[in-house]
Amino acid sequence: MADVFRAQCKLCGKEFQLRPDQLGREVRCPHCKTICKILPRTETAREAAEALRGEVPEHRPVTTHRQVVMPRGGVRHMSVAVVWVVLIGLVAIGLVVLLVVMARRPQPTAPTPGSAPGTGAVGAAGTPGTATPGTPAVAPMAVAVNLEIEKLVQGIQNGTRTYAVGTITNQTNAMIREVEVEVGIFDAQEQELGRAEARVRDLKPGEKAPVVAIWEHDPAVRGVEWVPNYDIPTTPPAGSPTDLAIVPDPWFQPDAGSSVKTGKIVTYVKNQGVQAVSEVEVTAVMRDADGKVIGAATDVVRVTIQPGETKPVKIRYERCPDYLRGHQPIQVRVQAAGQ
Repeated sequence: MADVFRAQCKLCGKEFQLRPDQLGREVRCPHCKTICKILPRTETAREAAEALRGEVPEHRPVTTHRQVVMPRGGVRHMSVAVVWVVLIGLVAIGLVVLLVVMARRPQPTAPTPGSAPGTGAVGAAGTPGTATPGTPAVAPMAVAVNLEIEKLVQGIQNGTRTYAVGTITNQTNAMIREVEVEVGIFDAQEQELGRAEARVRDLKPGEKAPVVAIWEHDPAVRGVEWVPNYDIPTTPPAGSPTDLAIVPDPWFQPDAGSSVKTGKIVTYVKNQGVQAVSEVEVTAVMRDADGKVIGAATDVVRVTIQPGETKPVKIRYERCPDYLRGHQPIQVRVQAAGQ
């Protein structure tokens, strides 16, 4: 029987037998399956076998290293799948919560022409060049018209009339029969002095019209701040909408003499409607080359214009700056008065 040797696994501590030719080679422990390498005391396995032949072999020192056993691919893939399922579930829950929150959020409603009195929305509070004395009015998210007051033109007609000048735009797809414009005017200490008022009639869909609201006051009173507002009355004005057009463009006619600060704005008005008009209200806003308001004028002219007829209409401007000479009115609008 061939000589055998006994070795002890340093990992599990159990002994096992070796053949002489296994000395110096890597062998597997039959108990724990660890790969072991027998370290003989002599230089070669043959010398070790001859030296130990016929003797009871002693325990030989061995070195061991445990083979790393990787988990099977199925286990790893299953863990990744579980992670993905959890992530997808969290995303789905988040989307459901977001949809519920958006569904419960109240939606803004836009006022429509013919709404009840008092439902008019603030138009230009907080716009550049305006101040909001006291508690600022909050504009709704959606409004029927956009009202913007740009400037107070002071001192018209011997210092007793101030104009709140700006524009109003119909943001709906229907004609608005009438808009009541009201502009609160305040002093530098935010004390209300009075209110400028105007009425804009037959505002066509998408039309941007000039606004000149009038504030009557004592000569010594001066306003510096303003808060605009508007209202669409429930009951429209009586009569059918008129259709008045300006042909051709208006022009200035300064007074004769040394003054160029006063004069007339001349325009031709054509009645494109089906009813005659007996009074025409003309509103004009003058601007410089940069588009800034430099003057304004508004007045009611008694003139009868039959359907299809065109007649000249004149209104006066006063106390305008010298550089108004030569400028054409950027915005002029005519409407039938008294409807």
